Amino acid sequence: MKILFSLCSWGMGHATRDIPLIGKMLDDGHEVTIAAYGRSLELLKRTLQDRCEYIELFDYPSPYTRSSFMIGKIMLYFPKILRAIKEEHRKASKIIHEGKFDRVISDARYGVYSKSVPSFFMAHQIRYIVPGRIFLGEVATELFNHNFHKKFGTIIIPDYEKDSLSGDLSHNLRFKEGKRIEYIGIITDLKRKDVKQDVDYFISMSGPEPPRTVLEKKILSQIGQLDGRIVMARGRPETMGIDKLENVEMHEFLDRHEQENIMNRSRMIITRSGYTTMMELVALRKKALLIPTPGQTEQEYLSAYHNGLGTFYSVKQSKLSLGRDVEIAEKYSGFREQHSTEESVEKFMQIVS
Repeated sequence: MKILFSLCSWGMGHATRDIPLIGKMLDDGHEVTIAAYGRSLELLKRTLQDRCEYIELFDYPSPYTRSSFMIGKIMLYFPKILRAIKEEHRKASKIIHEGKFDRVISDARYGVYSKSVPSFFMAHQIRYIVPGRIFLGEVATELFNHNFHKKFGTIIIPDYEKDSLSGDLSHNLRFKEGKRIEYIGIITDLKRKDVKQDVDYFISMSGPEPPRTVLEKKILSQIGQLDGRIVMARGRPETMGIDKLENVEMHEFLDRHEQENIMNRSRMIITRSGYTTMMELVALRKKALLIPTPGQTEQEYLSAYHNGLGTFYSVKQSKLSLGRDVEIAEKYSGFREQHSTEESVEKFMQIVS
């Protein structure tokens, strides 16, 4: 088949979780064209190289901000986002028609679909959590998603149907999608390895700007509270290099092989609570200190959800005290993997074939 695979480029989580799916399609002999933007597109180009064709497709306006009032900015951006989705669909329709694609797969890109070509929407966030869990607000976000989901044949959710990792983000829905929803299990390109844990703390910076830089400065101001070997990845694929800051081995960017190696060797992970990161922690059976992006309700919900389950400890960025918080995080159990990424990928292929 000839497949158009488009993905959201807010942060790099969508790109990293899509690597095993795209890799499997390529291994099975399908032709894949990737439509993405920015750091996500650069990451996929570096990872998959000339195995794919690439199209730069501008993403929606980002609502991320230095303050904790991101939900308000989203409301202000809403008309812009709707216009962007409409424009995205116009461009995607032209790409699909001219490329004569057999399948369209969209990872959280609402406008990338076709009425004449089987189209699949992948997302872990079917409901957007609003501050205070306001009923009407969450109903409105579900209705928004439900109306766009109707334009796709199948909704693919990278989570377990029972004992879920994502909680209310993709479960207990008010608008039932029926048989159109398929839970396939978690997906990550990182594999667990039985290696010596010679890194005490791995600090992973990721996500869009400016929140990424704000957290980095906060952590570096407290890094003296930690003892042992510390490795930090700054999450900037547009630059390369390695530096040394006191007892911190600082990498501008780690490719996926290097990230897999360091995470397997690490005793504790300090990171944002994005969903892709959560899937990686589960697959590698790691404990972690989670620091959600202020105002990003998905990360704040996931942190609170797993705090309540006793699986991962989280702390607000404004309350962060590294020495204290990593000690608490050690006492949490981690989340148990139900089945492997390989099984999830096979189920994905059965759905889209």
